[in-house]
Amino acid sequence: MKMNRSEFINFLLEKGKIDSKVIELSKSIEKFPHAYRIILAIDGSDFINSLLNPKSYGEIDLASGDLKSHNLIKDSEVKQQAIKFINDLTKKSKLKFGYKKHSSSNSSKQKLSSDTVLGIDLGTTNSLSSIVENGQAITIPMKNGARILPSVISINKKNNFDIGENALRQQISNPKETFYSIKRFIGRRSTEFSSSLINQYPFKIDTSEEKLGIYSDKLGKRFECEELSAQLLLSLKTNAERFLNRSIENCVITVPAYFDNNQRVATKKAAQIAGLNVQRLISEPTAAAFAYGISKNNNKKSSTLVLDLGGGTFDISLVRSEGEDLESFSVIAHSGERDLGGDDFTNSLVESISKSIKKEYPKVVINPSIKNLIREEAIKAKHTISFQDEVEVNFPMLPTDDSQIVSHSYMLTKNNFEKINSKFTKLIESVISDFLKLDKVKKHNFEQVVLVGGASRMPLFLELVEKLTGIKPMIDTNPDEVVAHGAAYCAEYTLSGVKEKTIIDVTPLSLGIKTIGDIHSEVVPPNTILPTRKSEEFTTIVDFQKQLSIKVFQGNRKIASDNIFLNGFVLSDIESARKGEPKINVTFEIDLDGILKVSAEDKFTKSKNSILITNSLNLSNEEVEKLRKKALLMADEDVKKTIFSEKYKELFTWKKVFDEIQNPKLSNSDQLIIDRVENCIEKIHKSNEDPDALIHSLLKIIENQEVYA
Repeated sequence: MKMNRSEFINFLLEKGKIDSKVIELSKSIEKFPHAYRIILAIDGSDFINSLLNPKSYGEIDLASGDLKSHNLIKDSEVKQQAIKFINDLTKKSKLKFGYKKHSSSNSSKQKLSSDTVLGIDLGTTNSLSSIVENGQAITIPMKNGARILPSVISINKKNNFDIGENALRQQISNPKETFYSIKRFIGRRSTEFSSSLINQYPFKIDTSEEKLGIYSDKLGKRFECEELSAQLLLSLKTNAERFLNRSIENCVITVPAYFDNNQRVATKKAAQIAGLNVQRLISEPTAAAFAYGISKNNNKKSSTLVLDLGGGTFDISLVRSEGEDLESFSVIAHSGERDLGGDDFTNSLVESISKSIKKEYPKVVINPSIKNLIREEAIKAKHTISFQDEVEVNFPMLPTDDSQIVSHSYMLTKNNFEKINSKFTKLIESVISDFLKLDKVKKHNFEQVVLVGGASRMPLFLELVEKLTGIKPMIDTNPDEVVAHGAAYCAEYTLSGVKEKTIIDVTPLSLGIKTIGDIHSEVVPPNTILPTRKSEEFTTIVDFQKQLSIKVFQGNRKIASDNIFLNGFVLSDIESARKGEPKINVTFEIDLDGILKVSAEDKFTKSKNSILITNSLNLSNEEVEKLRKKALLMADEDVKKTIFSEKYKELFTWKKVFDEIQNPKLSNSDQLIIDRVENCIEKIHKSNEDPDALIHSLLKIIENQEVYA
């Protein structure tokens, strides 16, 4: 079913009153107010060809969002009919549409786009994206047909990034320039990692600065973890845009429940670098339970224990659904360990194999390439031992320091695997046992246990969970994809307004300030429902103290220095009085993403100060913008071609808009910009111009013309 502009206008005229301005506006897409662009491209036709050939695209200037905001149709009932008609029309015609609002340069606030909101699981080992179609979450396949993207980034011969499978293949041949497990390092201080842990990785982890980074010997430069994570997000974004044939600007990203404030802020910065607006961060076990409840159409009130053993973190949550169709979905409690995951089981096996090799052949050189070879074989063995009692790991060609080649065979049994990983098993057992003892957890009898994360498939984990909970875990939902599906459901049901649902999350860690004696004085207890605002009163410790230092910590230890330092600030001009007399009110505000703002006020002098916790570990907006541009320059070749093709198409589109304006009024500088635009379009990929900057300049020229007044 196809409908052109005239047929659409006639439909509206037949059904009820319509403002005459609609007919005028619909005559040309260029004259739509406020520089909106709405193009409905039929059956995935090429964007440029569709634009050049009016018969292959429909210009419908009244999309549902614009009917709501511009109120062009006077009769409200007809308006709703028109919205429904457009929605039905797009489904029946299988239209893929792009919608973008170019805000004026004076506006500092960006209006949320009506584009698809992508659900993203940015994982330690693998990453993937998802959307909801016909009420069900689907995983967006990669270009090669794979459903997941390995979270691996390498620097290739052209000094650009390779992402995913291409990078994974370089782990042995290019070990020092192939980076993985970046999620374990993002938003972390250098002091948080021991040298023994750092030495397990063949690439160089830079601890020379307060904030941990990754160093490339080949390029002689340091990379922030945010910019490497951004490459993964950029790859997911461009792949989804190619698959869906529409632009994507907004997303929901899942993070481990035990991610602290620094890690959450860093994740959002990575998304900014990738050109994504994060509408919400949601905890991984919460997303998994939400997806599980919806996919099973579980309409009854129930409590679920969710255990998420991923590549780098272990989270445990108790969640409860209330009412029919999961209308309210709340997290009762969170716990976990942010430095425990499948990577640790792999690393212990790598260490065991390496010792076995060195014991038989002391002269074997375990260089970065051999270390990655052992790691690759260890991962295969770890997967195989899940369904076999034993597996033989063979290394037919190992170099020695006297230029000889030797072979080695390593026999891995289930008992041996459990033995070398016993310390991790004990830690998991401790976390689960402590969680089950919490008062909040005891009050809610959970009926089911859901496992999430690739590492949750390990038999030793399955057996341990069943022993501790007395319930056989549910593993029929794909543990690799369920978290991304939960993010997609969150986007669909809590942000789009399609079918309103509420997800209530909690903060997993205590938040407070450091007081005398290095005591962690709690302001926000762990497992407090988000968003929240809590205040506590503090005072001075010295007579006539002039200022108060507020140092903010996150963690459940009683000693402040044992917890995670977030940031601090100074409150000056406090009441001049004896110690203990001034009353300082300290307030913590945490939003739905778990991002913290702390403020302090002297009740007598009314002196105030506050800080949004984005400390020295986090990138400034200026740094993000620089890294965003650099990310495009170093992006994976496939990603780069896709991104720049779309930008040139958009530049071409707006140049066509400009060409339709009769007798444009141009200054000398405007004319120079038009010349640069034409030159850029002519040379396409050979141009050194930044198409983004030209689009921005061209839009300003267009919007200054009388036709857009």
